Amino acid sequence: MERTPGQDPETDEALRKDVERLERLLRYISHMVYIKGREILSDFRITFPQFDALLFLHRDGDMPMGALCDRMSLACSTVTDLVDRMEKGGFVARERDQNDRRVIKVRLLDRGAEMVARVMESRIHYLTTLMKDLAPEERAKIIADLETVYNLIHEPAV
Repeated sequence: MERTPGQDPETDEALRKDVERLERLLRYISHMVYIKGREILSDFRITFPQFDALLFLHRDGDMPMGALCDRMSLACSTVTDLVDRMEKGGFVARERDQNDRRVIKVRLLDRGAEMVARVMESRIHYLTTLMKDLAPEERAKIIADLETVYNLIHEPAV
C-alpha cells in the first residue's frame, strides 16, 4: 500500500532529512569535481566550456551549431566564439551539411579527440588515487548507488 505524504510525520521528517543530506552531498561532490576538473584543464590550456563542447562532439558525433548550443545551454553567439577558438586551435572544423547547405556542422578533429582522451585520463587518474584503497565491493556499492540516483533523476517518476 502506497503511503501519501502527511500520513506519518516521523517518516516524512526522516525522509526530508535524508533528502537534504543527499542534496548537500551531491552539490558538494559536483562542486569538488568541477573545481578539480578546472585544475586538470589548466594543465592542458583549454577552457571548461571548450572541453564540454569537445565531450559532446566526442560522445555524439558531428552536430549542427544549433544543436551544440542547445546541448551546452549557451547562446549561439557564445558557442560561435567558442567554436572559433577551438577551430583556431585545431580541435574542430566547421562544415556545411551535405543535405542542407544552410546548416553548419561542427566536426571533432583528431587533435580534439586526443585532447578528450588526455583530459579523461587525468580525471580517471585523480579518481583512481581517491578510490585505490577501497575494497572492490565498496567501489561496486558506490557505483551502484550513484547509478540508482542517476536513474531516479534521469527517469523521473510521473
